[in-house]
Amino acid sequence: MRSTARWCAAAAVLAAGGAWGQTPPTVEAPGAEARAPVGLPAALTPQPGGLTADRVAARAVRTSLAVRAAQANIEAASASRTEAGVAMIPQVTLSARYTRLSPITQPSLNFGSAAGAPPPVCVDSNGGIVLGGRTAGGALSCPSGAGPIPSAAPTTPSAGFSFPVILDNIVFNGTVTVPLTDIPFRLARVYEAAGLTVEARRLDEVSSRSQAAADARIAFYEFMRAQGQAAVAQQALETAQQHQRDLARFVEAGTVARVELLRVEAQVAESERIVLSAREGQSLAEAQLRQRMHVTEGEALTLGEALDGEVPMPGSVHQLIDRALQARPELQSLDRQSHALSANLAATRAGMFPSVSGQFSLDIANPNQRFVPNTQEFNTTWSATLQAQWSPTGAFSASAAAGRLSAQRAGLIAQLAQVREGTEIEVRSVWIGAQTARAAIESARRQLVSAEESYRVRRERFQAGSAVSSDLTDAELDLLRARLALVNANVDLRESLARLRRAVGEREPD
Repeated sequence: MRSTARWCAAAAVLAAGGAWGQTPPTVEAPGAEARAPVGLPAALTPQPGGLTADRVAARAVRTSLAVRAAQANIEAASASRTEAGVAMIPQVTLSARYTRLSPITQPSLNFGSAAGAPPPVCVDSNGGIVLGGRTAGGALSCPSGAGPIPSAAPTTPSAGFSFPVILDNIVFNGTVTVPLTDIPFRLARVYEAAGLTVEARRLDEVSSRSQAAADARIAFYEFMRAQGQAAVAQQALETAQQHQRDLARFVEAGTVARVELLRVEAQVAESERIVLSAREGQSLAEAQLRQRMHVTEGEALTLGEALDGEVPMPGSVHQLIDRALQARPELQSLDRQSHALSANLAATRAGMFPSVSGQFSLDIANPNQRFVPNTQEFNTTWSATLQAQWSPTGAFSASAAAGRLSAQRAGLIAQLAQVREGTEIEVRSVWIGAQTARAAIESARRQLVSAEESYRVRRERFQAGSAVSSDLTDAELDLLRARLALVNANVDLRESLARLRRAVGEREPD
């Protein structure tokens, strides 16, 4: 029972390793004298044209939804920068207006006779005064049904004029407005902030690419881990089945108690459960890798990278930390955002002070109202205006907005310091993990050599009748653990290096 319990513990080790990936083909059990070679399972042998971590990362970056969203943010920020740049250009307004007036009867205005005596007037049959006019010779002309009443004194022609009736009004206007103080003190700052925001969004896109590539590399290595663990589980099952067959012959011969066979049968059942669990994990890993790469079920996934090949190790942890603090896109993005807030803060504070603007306007009108009397012809006039404007309410509002932006900038600066501290700890942690995994590979290799030799010796003794079944079971368990440890150590090293690549801000190629 002790051996069976240890076998269950090995199953827990396999599950903790994260068995993900695709279902391996079933392998027929080898003969009694067959022995697995020292090293990684044959299922991890790279195939020509198969997947590598870099290929997986490149495809994941090309199809990443997060990268697409980051690129859309860049376009939006670029449009905002263009809008801020256009705001600094003098505003030109062109307009054309046509107005049709309703017809009216315009009166003639007279200003009296030249001698100062009241002029003669026209009266109707009832004695009421009606308006009249004078002829070219100066004589009074009365409307029909009215007659003149002479004045008490001799008169001379009176002075007066009439208004022309112009029913069509046409105006062409062009106005140029220049915000003289807003351009240098407010609009230029807004444009600077928009440019910094574009840089920040581009750095966010770089960060999204790096994150997508790192996640894809880790998913690929987990897929390799699943392939290896499933193969190791299959090897353990075949070994347990061979043990069961050998022990069954001894039971039939009467040299071993049947209770030993029952224990090995329980071990075989547990091995079958481990294989089933590993294969289920493989399907999950395959689905996760396909999702990272956005490939369909019909596209085959084969390994094209060796798991036990030599990989270059990074430099010292202090060099990596310095590199991360200088190249990490998240840090650079936060720095650009803080400078953008500073520029926006300066632009907002400019709204607390008076603004001066200049305006030039050109009118081509028919009739032009500045010409008296109006004539039915086009005339051109212009005007130039210099205006200073200040609003106490606007100044208070700008002051409040400046306080809000100042608080946001302080929070962003604190966030930047926090991310810098977190980056240092992240680099140290991942670097230690890589060094530990590298040492674990050599240890796992030595353990596997020892476990395979121990299994070979105990199996020969068991077949010779000089070793009990539990000794062989223990050797099988040690062999399973050693194989799993070698697979996990190689995967852990490569995942640590992938995380380290992300932590130091390594840029992904376009």
